[in-house]
Amino acid sequence: MQSDEILLFEIWDSKGQLVVGDGDVSKFSPSFREKVSENFCENGLRNVYRATPEGVVRFITKEDSLSFQGSTSRERACAILLALAPRFKKIRKSERQTYEAVIRRFAHNLIKFQARFKGNFGRLISDTARARPYSELKDEVRRRIETDTDSAANDVCQMSHRALDLDAQITTLRVISGYAEGSQAGTKFKVNLRKGLFRLTNPFIEELRGKGIEIQINIPDATSDTEKVLVDHDLFNAAVWQILDNSSKYVLEGTPIEITAVLDQRPQKLEFAMNSVCVDSDEKETIFLEGTKGRHAGNKGESGIGLFVVRKALLLMGARIKLRTEGEIKTYGSFKYCRNVFSIEFAP
Repeated sequence: MQSDEILLFEIWDSKGQLVVGDGDVSKFSPSFREKVSENFCENGLRNVYRATPEGVVRFITKEDSLSFQGSTSRERACAILLALAPRFKKIRKSERQTYEAVIRRFAHNLIKFQARFKGNFGRLISDTARARPYSELKDEVRRRIETDTDSAANDVCQMSHRALDLDAQITTLRVISGYAEGSQAGTKFKVNLRKGLFRLTNPFIEELRGKGIEIQINIPDATSDTEKVLVDHDLFNAAVWQILDNSSKYVLEGTPIEITAVLDQRPQKLEFAMNSVCVDSDEKETIFLEGTKGRHAGNKGESGIGLFVVRKALLLMGARIKLRTEGEIKTYGSFKYCRNVFSIEFAP
């Protein structure tokens, strides 16, 4: 069968719900929109319709298509399509679960964004001031800015960055859940990786420092300036954000997160090394699957969606991520820890 022999098809289950469909019926003559449940030929095209207790199948093909000459061939084709209905429904359910999981992850991230926004806003605008008329609110903000210009400037910068981060999260959510093409996330351009990472890690510094975790960016400034990396801003932003958010849950308190890069070789690489909950050798691939947590994670973390988002975002911009473990495994409390290195390889 040629790939263009079926021009449109629809499968409906026994409850009258559309299971799967492909093709745009508006491209065909009115007869194909009005006589859906009939078998007929018109303008070199054939409308095929079959209804059974299991469901309904309808497709449009070319009248001279060799694969559908004779009623027996058409009956066989309809039977095959209806037999696939349960599989199509399973695929749709899987896609819906992915979307719901990403929504949960986004909601988690949104709460964090809200907390950071609230802190910045709180210093610039008091809760009581927000209830005043706009002119009074404006005066209050001006007074606070004039009282401590440096702090106000910092808060405005932080809010600007959080707005960019939030936009990147929303864009990535839309792409991963299928509501936008990967190319719609943005245009790739070359960036100074060292400078970019200082900005992307900034929101996590205080949170991690409270657990005794310091972020160490060990990337030479000169190399970063001459050997820039090609990235999609939104997707890369979301991937790094998710790695760091995951790290806040799994890294051993009192140990650093080391960020290094190899930029003067191809492919260029970025690595996040940390002492975190151990990932066994047979989990190094599955840990990036949706809803998957390592067997040593215990009650840490949530839905197992973070690394799935990381890998998906990177793949959409042509990069890939691998995990390797180094050194010995040590137990602290009830958790096993080892040195985990997340290595990102960028597209040429």
